[in-house]
Amino acid sequence: MCLPTDEVPGEIARFRHAVRIAQQQIEEVRKRMRAALGEEQSYILEPHLLMLQDRSLGRQIEQFINDNRANAEWAVREVASRFISAYTQIADSYLRERSNDVEDVARRLISILSGTKVRDLNHLASDAIIVAEDLLPSVAAELDPKRILGFITTAGGSTSHTAIIARSLGIPAVVGVRELSGSIRSGETIIIDGSTGVVILRPSPETLLFYNEQRLREQEQKLHFLDERELPAVTSDGEVVALRANIELLEEIDAIHRSNAAGVGLYRSEYLYAQSAFGLPTEDDQYKVYRMLAEMSGEDGAVIRTFDLGGDKLHLSGFKAEPNPALGLRAIRLSMQIEEVFRTQLRAILRAAEHGRLKIVLPLITNLDELRTAKRIIAEVEREMRAKGIKHAEDIEIGVMVEVPSAVLQAEAIAREADFLSLGTNDLTQYMLAVDRTNESVSHLFDPLHPAVLRAIKFAADAARRARIAITVCGEMASNPVQVVVLLGLGLRDLSMTPNAIPAIKRVIRAIDLATAEKIAARALALTTPAEVNHYVREQVGAHWAHFLHTGLSHESMADLNFQR
Repeated sequence: MCLPTDEVPGEIARFRHAVRIAQQQIEEVRKRMRAALGEEQSYILEPHLLMLQDRSLGRQIEQFINDNRANAEWAVREVASRFISAYTQIADSYLRERSNDVEDVARRLISILSGTKVRDLNHLASDAIIVAEDLLPSVAAELDPKRILGFITTAGGSTSHTAIIARSLGIPAVVGVRELSGSIRSGETIIIDGSTGVVILRPSPETLLFYNEQRLREQEQKLHFLDERELPAVTSDGEVVALRANIELLEEIDAIHRSNAAGVGLYRSEYLYAQSAFGLPTEDDQYKVYRMLAEMSGEDGAVIRTFDLGGDKLHLSGFKAEPNPALGLRAIRLSMQIEEVFRTQLRAILRAAEHGRLKIVLPLITNLDELRTAKRIIAEVEREMRAKGIKHAEDIEIGVMVEVPSAVLQAEAIAREADFLSLGTNDLTQYMLAVDRTNESVSHLFDPLHPAVLRAIKFAADAARRARIAITVCGEMASNPVQVVVLLGLGLRDLSMTPNAIPAIKRVIRAIDLATAEKIAARALALTTPAEVNHYVREQVGAHWAHFLHTGLSHESMADLNFQR
């Protein structure tokens, strides 16, 4: 039923008032997060404020009220549903899960407009585990770790803001557990293991005892890692290895400091796209983030990967989804096509680099022409900024992501013109083996220890060494203890990984001797099948270091040492 025409202006005013109230509420939540966890962690609710401040979103809702003579609640729900539908069609899991932030803001606005109160979950009995279809980020942010032992949701993924907040708060959480809530009754005992994603209903006394002991062991291990925090990452025979962090969100900076990482080896800037409400971030939006990154990453600095976006990820900006986006218009190719977006990002990085040590790395470079064109554009941007008197960093270092076979085969030439190389082993493995690891039919063929992948890594490492430039491994191989042994044996000395993996990988590095790692890598290069390499490497790592490593590795890391000998 439509509203009378003369009531429409009042409905728009009611919507605007709700927006102001919502902003105040979110600011209050941020203050509490900042007090409990620090500035870095409170930043995670920034997308909510950006959405509320986004005039394009507000105009769409007000236009809906005008066109349909609708009440504000209906307008908020309908416009939010359109954005949520668009997000859910994006292939990238991180960007897709940003639909939760839209839903969070919409529910808050509707709650304010309708006068309903959101239930405070901290009023539950102490030692409670929450089981729900989903928890919105702002709800998770207000959970009290002293009262809430953990939560399980049927929706969401590990990159959702809800999951990230849970990790920040130290609350165990298992998300994306399908068809579970109907199996659980209030008052039952549940075990949840946030590190492995295990949920156990109605555990036996023996199982409960095992997990209680496991929790004590993990607490002791955290204390042990804290004791080792200041120890250098040096092999037993004296070789220094740099351990850096891969991050996507500024709230992960705190984890970098806790693990004592040597700066940020890879900042995936495309995630700013997800946090900029409903479009590409402006130059000032990016500058603020890059400046904070520069100031927080210390003297080791940070490497910013320019937007690795493609047709699938730019769905909201009017780009059509491609049938094969991994081989389509993405990364540096897209930057060359929408050059002003590229220049905007470069200006923001160069301005921010005045406040700390920042570097630029270019994704999906396949030939020297792309590198030279990118360097020319960067030089032009610097000249324009200099002419306008805009403060910026001069002669910023420019690196290349080595992640496709053509970049490997041209590594000698690329290394002569780049300031450094970054080995993206996830994409390199995918492109070398023509395997999509998200495709269940072929994912078993995705193997970073495949002989072809190891030879490609060795080829690139040797090219960097001959050119006397740095080379960093910033794929998942860097956080896998067994594969790290091989990487060191292949000549790599600079590894970048998820911050939480750094303590365990440091333990690995301090345990091994480089001479043995080199022998293992040399033999692995001589083998001809993935099965042979995997069996040999795991056998050798287990024979030399399994006992020592066992005291410092997580469940996931130890899984790589559990083989038949």
